[in-house]
Amino acid sequence: MAEVNFSNTDNRNETRPQLSSYVKGAIGALNEHEYQKMSRMLEEEYSKQPETILDKSVGEVLNNTVNFFGNSYDIYYEKLLDARVSRKLFNVDETSYLNDLQTHLIALSLFIRDSDNIIYLGILLIILSFILCFINIIRGNEFRKPTESITK
Repeated sequence: MAEVNFSNTDNRNETRPQLSSYVKGAIGALNEHEYQKMSRMLEEEYSKQPETILDKSVGEVLNNTVNFFGNSYDIYYEKLLDARVSRKLFNVDETSYLNDLQTHLIALSLFIRDSDNIIYLGILLIILSFILCFINIIRGNEFRKPTESITK
């Protein structure tokens, strides 16, 4: 097994953080069994594949989409409050409508970044586009006047 060298070599050019003396002492105090168990736990944690939307069933995706649609206003309002708090950190004019627009754009970006919101928002937009397409087809055939034949 490879030994960890904690010697004080020339680390001035390294940018990564160094182990503190407490961590060095804790690693040194582990026996072989504890060290292997800790290494195995870390390896299992790093080898886990994150769950994607393709791993979920269709029912679970639709359920999450409906839940997202129902809770999206509350989540967006929470992100709007976060954006208003973060906007207070900058010295800007509070009466400008551009300030409100910027606050809402920050809130929208925070909202989309949060967990799987972008996926379920995309699913809702696809469903909305299908509905609009069907409405367009229905209205297009309903109000179309019959054309007369050019050749008589």
